[in-house]
Amino acid sequence: MSANNNRKKLLKMLALLIKLAIIAVSFWFIYKQIFVKEQNVGIRKGLRDFINMPVDYRFLAFALLLMPLNWGIEALKWKLLIQRLEKISYFKSMKAIFSGVTVSVFTPNRIGEYGGRVFHLENANIIKATILTVVGSYAQLLVTIVTGLFALAFFLPAYGTTPGYFGVAQYIILYTLGSIIIVVFNYLFLNTSVFSSLVSRMKFLGNYRSYGKVFSFHQSKELLKVLLLSYGRYAVFSLQFFLLLRVFDVNVNFFPALMMISMSYLVMTIIPTIAITDFAVRGSVSLYFIGLLSDNEPGILSASFVLWLINLALPAFIGTLFVFNLNFFRQDKE
Repeated sequence: MSANNNRKKLLKMLALLIKLAIIAVSFWFIYKQIFVKEQNVGIRKGLRDFINMPVDYRFLAFALLLMPLNWGIEALKWKLLIQRLEKISYFKSMKAIFSGVTVSVFTPNRIGEYGGRVFHLENANIIKATILTVVGSYAQLLVTIVTGLFALAFFLPAYGTTPGYFGVAQYIILYTLGSIIIVVFNYLFLNTSVFSSLVSRMKFLGNYRSYGKVFSFHQSKELLKVLLLSYGRYAVFSLQFFLLLRVFDVNVNFFPALMMISMSYLVMTIIPTIAITDFAVRGSVSLYFIGLLSDNEPGILSASFVLWLINLALPAFIGTLFVFNLNFFRQDKE
């Protein structure tokens, strides 16, 4: 009995140390992005100049107020997906989302987001919950690809780097491939049960094949709701970016700006790096595309930087309050 109590105390202490380490590394990463990165010197100067600029702060306030809506939609998505394993409140889903941001901010390709969410659950199997979380992430990825490909269809004719390089035949091929990708990816998401059949045939997975049943938990109608919520969330953070461009005096029209924003998100999705959370990468991609519309480089970088602060750094700080609710060593369920 004493040995069991000692083990519980040890695990409790270890869990506390892990949580403190997560918070410390998150703060360090955000501090490094803001105050240490040499690439951000110009941005910090631009922000100092911005303080003295006569601007319409209503755009900034609106962009800031859209942050809870952005992550609130994500919380609703996760709640809808995870309810087949465990019924949770919307507030608990929000806590899981914010702590997921805290963990993800310093992990490659934000992979830590999954752990930051699923360890809030009390009874659900962690592996199954992670799979459902990946399904939600795939929905957001799908939206980014679809909107990015639509943007690409308008981008190439207007901004092809080599005049005449793309002829009619090349465009037909590209548009056909893009259409096939959109149809196939949407079909696979709305019919995730296909993956259950595939996994069940993979004998090398052994007992892990049983987890493939998770892909059959939701019908197409439910998955369509998740997909539509993902489009809603995409619209929110795209609008945030446009508003911040206006704040920093980047005078671009709405639809061309949305095209370049979509192109930026598409490229950032393709780049495999710890750095989807690294501002230097995000800023340079945004600067390339939006810079085709405006020569206000400091404004573009500042808008991208403030968007990073609002949608990642600030939620990561909020998430530190909920990291202590993570339960790393609970007994998992089948």
